This record gives sequence, structure tokens and C-alpha cells, in this order.
Amino acid sequence: MSEADKLWDETDEIFTSWNLKDIPFSESASSLVSNLDQVFTGRTQELKTIFHLLRGRERKRILVYGSVGIGKTAFILEVLSVLQRKSKDTLATYISLPFETDLATAALIALARHMPEDEWAQQLLNNMGLMSESTRKTKTKFDVKIPMVGGSIETESKPVNAPKFPTLTFQDLLERALEKYSRVVIAIDDLDKQDPAKVRQLLHDAQGMLKGDAWFILTGHPSGLTRDLLISERGLFDLALEIKALDQPTTYQMLINYLASARINKTSKDETNPDAVHPFTLETARNLCAHSQGIPRWFNRIANYVLLKAADLQAEKITPEVFQQGLEYVSQKLRGQSELTPEDYYVLDLVLEKGVLSDENVTMDDLKRLKAQQFTQVLPILDKLIQFDLV
Repeated sequence: MSEADKLWDETDEIFTSWNLKDIPFSESASSLVSNLDQVFTGRTQELKTIFHLLRGRERKRILVYGSVGIGKTAFILEVLSVLQRKSKDTLATYISLPFETDLATAALIALARHMPEDEWAQQLLNNMGLMSESTRKTKTKFDVKIPMVGGSIETESKPVNAPKFPTLTFQDLLERALEKYSRVVIAIDDLDKQDPAKVRQLLHDAQGMLKGDAWFILTGHPSGLTRDLLISERGLFDLALEIKALDQPTTYQMLINYLASARINKTSKDETNPDAVHPFTLETARNLCAHSQGIPRWFNRIANYVLLKAADLQAEKITPEVFQQGLEYVSQKLRGQSELTPEDYYVLDLVLEKGVLSDENVTMDDLKRLKAQQFTQVLPILDKLIQFDLV
């Protein structure tokens, strides 16, 4: 047996002692698609609101907005998953807005990818330099693909070759889809990763399409002007649904659900049972929830690094001492970005200290330290941290 084999077996022993197959925590909702139903927690009122709207026959346009890492993607993926299971006459599609792409082209890509039997839809994908469904099926197992019910979640890192008239092309393809389905729902994620001025132009250019015969769900975050731009477009959205931080009891239940999804042997989900949160103790489980401030991305990031540190220490349980070392490990990892300036690090420190930043909790001393006159001048730094997936 090689040294590497021995090390693997040691790791296996640690995780087996924790009754875990693997580390279940992930900052990206797209990587959780296969077991999202097991870990998705809370948002009861928000789900009720959107499901009531989806019971109507008239198509609607929905904006789901909230802070970075608050769980917008997980929320809309859960909605789409329910639609695909419960509403068989609905075609539900998802796409993360590709780089330098207009909304009509993004919607066209999302729709075409979910019409594998339509030759014209697949031809459109080929013409845009994207994989058709038939090409996708011939890919080797070494290619990265995230499975999703009825399709896959993929993001484009390079501009696509948009058709000459994307809105008209989309409308034609939508008509073909509506011959088979009574409703088409298209979710376009990550509008917030665009410049606010670009967002305004995208929405302006897409008004005709958004007011057409498809349902649309768009996501964004309120950092800077983006939120104001999105919800100030009067008459464009029928519902603007805010996703807020989870309360502590819900966050605690989310921890139990995540751990349960990776259990080797099923355990009780009773929040008072230590086995439900093992290898965390009841105390450190509550500490984790408190430090995450109800923000799913932070929750997953902290939990992931704490487990990694605990494994490195070969800890039987995550005691307060082990948890503290895990927090220090999180801090080291977040600060290990060579591309960040001193001002970037200072804003990151503020985020770690205060949580979601706003003009209400950033002081004048903070602004002076950043050589800024007002909070809006801090937003480009926040956007940079967002691009690095640090907040």
C-alpha cells in the first residue's frame, strides 16, 4: 500500500467516525442540484408567494432579489424543480446570464437547450457556437457538466455568437415550445454580475420579449444601483420578491439537513439530539449559525473550512477550540488573494465584521480610511470582492 493510499484511508476513517460520506457544504447552489431538495431549508412564505402566482394562467415576470450569497439561485432552482415535478405541462428552464450576452439571446439558449427533439432549436445552438443536445451526449466523462432535472446548469465564460434578430428568433422558438407545453418558464440568473448601466440597457432592450408569452424569473442583488435599476422599471415586473437572511432556528435546521444529506447511517433530525449535528457539538453548531448571520454562502463557506480544519486536526468532535481554529482558517483563506489591494482587504474586513454592508453601518471613519466621501464609492470594491466570490 502506497503512502497516498494510507493517507486516503486515514481521511476515510475520520469521516466514517463522523458518520459522513463527504463534506456536504458548497457555496455554489449549482453543485447542489442533485440533492437540493434534501438541503433546501426555509423560505416558506417566499415559496407560497411565488407558487400562488404560478397558479395563474396569465404569464408573469418575477424579480428575485437579495444580497450576494443570500440563496437566490438555490431558491429559483427549487422553484423550477417543483414545477418540473408537479406541473408536467410546464417547460421550466434555467440559465446563468452568459458574458456579454443580451437577455433575448440568453433566453433563446435556455429554451433551445430544453428542446432536444427540436431540430431547429439544436441548429440554433450550433449556429451560436454552443453544443446541441446531441453533441452534449457524446462528450467524454471527463468534461464538466452539472446535471439538472430536465437539462443542465452551465455558464458561458466567453461571448456567444448571437443570432441577428435574437428577440424574433426567441419568439419563433417559443411558439414551437408552446405547441407542446401550456407554459414556458425561463429563469435568468446573475443579472447582478453586470454593470448597473448595462443592466438598464439589457432590460430596456428586452421589454418586448419580457412582456411576451413566456414567464420570466430574473435575479439580482441590491448592492449599489443594481437593485434600484431593476425594481424601478415600472410595469416590467409583476412581483419583486426579496430573499432575506435566514433566522437562527432555520439556519440550525439547514445545518442538520446538510449533514443528513451526507450521512452514512441515518440519524435523528431532532435539533436537541447531539447526533443530528455531529461532528459539531450543540454549542459549536449554534456558533456556526451565529457566525453565518443567516447568509447561506457564508454558512457553507465557514462549515466547509471548519470541517477541513477538523479533519486536518483529526478531531473526534468540533469543540469550541477546534471551531475557533476553523474560523482562523477561513480568515486565512479569504485573505489569500494576491490580486487584492489594501483597500480591498479593508472592505473585506468590514464585511467579516459587520456582515452585509450598507450606508447605515459603514461609518465616516471607515469611509475616510478608504478615501471615500460616500458609501456608493465603496461599491466598486464590493463588486470586485463579489467577482472573487469572497462575499
